[in-house]
Amino acid sequence: MSKKPDPQRLRQLELLLRWEGQVGNARLRYLMGLSSIRASQWIREFREFRPHWTLWNSITRSFNASPEFYRDTQEEHSGSLAQYLSLVGLPSSTNSDNQHVVVAAFPDITTPNPNTFAILSSASRLARAVEITYRSMKDPKPHIRIISPHSIIRAGRRWHVRAYCELNKQFRDYNLGRISDVKLLDKPSESLMKHDKDWMTEVKIRLIAHPDLSPDQESLIRFEYFQDTAARVTTCRAPLINYFIQDVRAAIDVKTQRPPEYQLAVQNLEEISQWLFPN
Repeated sequence: MSKKPDPQRLRQLELLLRWEGQVGNARLRYLMGLSSIRASQWIREFREFRPHWTLWNSITRSFNASPEFYRDTQEEHSGSLAQYLSLVGLPSSTNSDNQHVVVAAFPDITTPNPNTFAILSSASRLARAVEITYRSMKDPKPHIRIISPHSIIRAGRRWHVRAYCELNKQFRDYNLGRISDVKLLDKPSESLMKHDKDWMTEVKIRLIAHPDLSPDQESLIRFEYFQDTAARVTTCRAPLINYFIQDVRAAIDVKTQRPPEYQLAVQNLEEISQWLFPN
């Protein structure tokens, strides 16, 4: 077997092959900023290392993914797709660059302030406290909080920071879009991720088709979400359960939350009830 290519490069080519079905010189030049010679070298090394993963397509002048590739590289789809989108980008559909065939339906209106994001990210890595000026629906006037962040989360369409609040003496989520000012403090975090009991708790959520769907509709939902099985079990950190349920629009009260607005339902409500938002 030939010498293994650089692992990062190998992964990038695997992602392109999986989600685009092919790799070619022109695509690598566009994505990676490579010269034609360098792009050809990448492809040659990849094919020498995995000769059975690609088949030449003379029409598109690229290498298509072979059945052996999909057989040899089975993996969890959502994580792989996230890596692919990180590699190629996900521009708005209004972007004028016609090189993109995978686009977001509309612009992101919840992009956080870069300075806020950077300071919170640094504080999380360095285990430092920060002072934020914050507003919430419960307390909409600006107020000061000193928090110790440990994770930045994208939950649905919003960005949050998970942090320990010195005033309330508990871990809470703060919406980045509601932080108007942030200062990195010269003091260590008062409490770390390992102390966040809820964050360290992983909870299984069992999703099913909404019981009020017709048999044909239920079959469709099982095909769309569950790979034709009866249900899907997803593992989620306890503080993120509500965001997940909201994002997939799963009913937690099937009597009031009904189709067509709700096509999924949470089956194991008793097991997760302690982490649900109050009604």
